[in-house]
Amino acid sequence: MKLPDIYTDWRVALGAALIALGAGNWIIGLQRTEMYSRTVAAAGAASSPADYRNFDALDDEAGGAVLEPITSEQEQLSYATARMDFYHAAFIAGRTMALCGVLITLVGFVGIIQRDTRRAIRAGAAAASGPPPGRDG
Repeated sequence: MKLPDIYTDWRVALGAALIALGAGNWIIGLQRTEMYSRTVAAAGAASSPADYRNFDALDDEAGGAVLEPITSEQEQLSYATARMDFYHAAFIAGRTMALCGVLITLVGFVGIIQRDTRRAIRAGAAAASGPPPGRDG
């Protein structure tokens, strides 16, 4: 097996690319998920636990509005939660891509080894048979 056999095989190249891309997504996703989960946890502890509102009787002064405007703290919490969810998805996708890349690379290496073995067997069989026997005479 030679180096050109390795880097010209499409499975090995695809697997290496998936491993690199997956590892990047995995690392960034993990770091950012942890960062935003700490932000959400800190903001969640500071907010009031009574998020439930009774809509059975609307206030006459509200003019029929069911929901009150979102405060800036609630908006920041909403953005942090959305970012945390996005990076969590990137983390999971990165893990999946890296695992698929490892499997594809492994299949590629097995294919290269099989091809190299077949080539060696053919070369050995051709050398063992040698030139056809000649006639003396």
